[in-house]
Amino acid sequence: MTEGADHPLIWIGRADYGRLLRAAEGLAARAPELSAVLSRELERAIVRPDADLPRSVVRMGSRVLFRRAEGDSAEWGVLVYPDQTATEGRIAVASPLGAALIGLRKGDRMAYLDADGTTRRLSVERVLPA
Repeated sequence: MTEGADHPLIWIGRADYGRLLRAAEGLAARAPELSAVLSRELERAIVRPDADLPRSVVRMGSRVLFRRAEGDSAEWGVLVYPDQTATEGRIAVASPLGAALIGLRKGDRMAYLDADGTTRRLSVERVLPA
């Protein structure tokens, strides 16, 4: 059950969805490109009660093992809201990588445009719930 080879179905809990919508709106003036990317992901999301989401879904606060592109080393990161500090090991959802990760599940692959303009093929290897 996928939306397409480059954009698999994504799942987002209701609480995260509401907060992410507000974050995308807040980004519109100062970072319109990031706001647009995050908004597009939210538009295609399947929104469910938080308790109904599988544990393998990348949510806000999830610790996720991923590869930015085939052949890259696997990295661990924690997905954080735009108002939280994105330090090493923390990935802001208001970044191209963060917007691509939200809602994916273990085993999903997704093409995304990285901050430097390079198209990459992200893959999710493991998700640890928040």
